[in-house]
Amino acid sequence: MLKIGDFSALSKISIFMLRHYNEIGLLIPVHINQATGYRYYSEEQLPIANRIQALKSMGLSLPIIKDILSEYNNEDSLKRYLRLQASQKKEEIETMQKQLLLLQTTIKGLDKSWYLSRFSIAVKELPERNVISYRSTISAYDQEGALWKKLSEEIEKQNLQFANPSYNIAIFHNEGFVEHQIDVEVQRAVVGKYKSTGIVKSKSVPAITAATLTYKGGYIQLSQANEAIANWISENGYELDGPIFNIYHVSPETEPDPDNLITEVCFPIRNK
Repeated sequence: MLKIGDFSALSKISIFMLRHYNEIGLLIPVHINQATGYRYYSEEQLPIANRIQALKSMGLSLPIIKDILSEYNNEDSLKRYLRLQASQKKEEIETMQKQLLLLQTTIKGLDKSWYLSRFSIAVKELPERNVISYRSTISAYDQEGALWKKLSEEIEKQNLQFANPSYNIAIFHNEGFVEHQIDVEVQRAVVGKYKSTGIVKSKSVPAITAATLTYKGGYIQLSQANEAIANWISENGYELDGPIFNIYHVSPETEPDPDNLITEVCFPIRNK
């Protein structure tokens, strides 16, 4: 038998860790002298200690290593288990690579412009919800207010209960930028479902994942915000997955000062 110090030297595992392995039942001494408390290991435990070190170098946790040593006694079952662990590690690496890319592109954006540095772009999922909506074409973007006025007029005719948040959203259905015949849908989230009329439509909309950018100030900043988020999507390995839309958290309906408006620009996305 080997004293714990000798076993530590041969296995390259510290005495502290050997004691910890004993406490968690991973590598238990073959004998403990009850009078002195000295721990003794056998030479036959050296291959086990070596396997523990090898599995640790793969990034596996001690509980997982304990499971491997106790449950997977043949090569085929161990291979299947390690393949599962490798798949999980790959997913973790891909997630960290995505996070690293987000950090790098954010730093790059901060370096490019102090103005855009006020923006914070995030990936969010908007929940499934019931909405009341009105869709029409306008000849210029600054005429969007007419659509909201029409929607409000129709809403007043029905006893509607708005959801909280109400998600005041304008969706731009044209493919790409257009200067005329702009196809816009305005909608607000409601509690329950209502009858559609010849003008407004009551419907359910599915959950959607979007890259979002929220800023404070007037709508004159929308073009810069759109450019910033479009560049961010391209640089971070996403692609557009539907028409872009704006959420008006604070709008001219309740705030006359343009400097106090809060708008969230949303680009539906998916991984390339």
